[in-house]
Amino acid sequence: MAKKLKTTSQKKQPEKPTGLMARIDYNKSIITKKLSGSGTTKRLNNFNWLRHEISYNEPRVLFWRSTKEQTPYFDYSCTHGLGSAYDFILEQTSKKTPLRIQEICNIHYLICNENNVKINDSFIRPGVIRKTNIPMEVENRLEDILFKYRSDNKPAIIRAFDMHYSLIELQAFDDYNKRTARMVMNWALLENGYRPVAFTRKTDKESYPEALVVMKKGETKKYYKYMMNAMLSSQNKIISQLKTSKIR
Repeated sequence: MAKKLKTTSQKKQPEKPTGLMARIDYNKSIITKKLSGSGTTKRLNNFNWLRHEISYNEPRVLFWRSTKEQTPYFDYSCTHGLGSAYDFILEQTSKKTPLRIQEICNIHYLICNENNVKINDSFIRPGVIRKTNIPMEVENRLEDILFKYRSDNKPAIIRAFDMHYSLIELQAFDDYNKRTARMVMNWALLENGYRPVAFTRKTDKESYPEALVVMKKGETKKYYKYMMNAMLSSQNKIISQLKTSKIR
């Protein structure tokens, strides 16, 4: 009697990487695969979910106040402005528009809802770079930030995180600098194949400003660790959304 052939064992699934950077790139490949192909509606739903996270949930987490106190700051106008800026970066990165000073100004302009915004007794001029006593000072520093982002040999996500912090440190506009910096960072992530980061964890209210403080002190590893964990959290939520989606 002929011997039965042994059935080959199923291939083991590759183990998930353990380092933060490796886990981010691993998740990136999963998300890219799930969003590829003919599932246009699935991609759109994912974009809409992220849009809601960034324009609605993120500001309420980072600048949490009681509902009564928070309403004047985060009304429909605020949500609409952040959503418009998010739509803008999706459109421009899909067309491979290069990130320039004008695009940063356009993001700020949209966040301001294309109108002068009154804060206390002063107005924020939408998309207008802050003036100093030194002509072209802010514009030149913006060019330096963009040049470093384009020319540095660091990994793409680290360059995006660096640009995020540098824009906040520069304070190029009268206000809304952090919101603008996060949108610009997401532009950089999108053009390098990643998804945007939404700072929507409860701990982000305290941890986000703390990360900026440690970066100012030169503790770059702590800053990068926080930013990568925030990115990893966003990726895991995206993967969870895609797994439960009924659209294939």
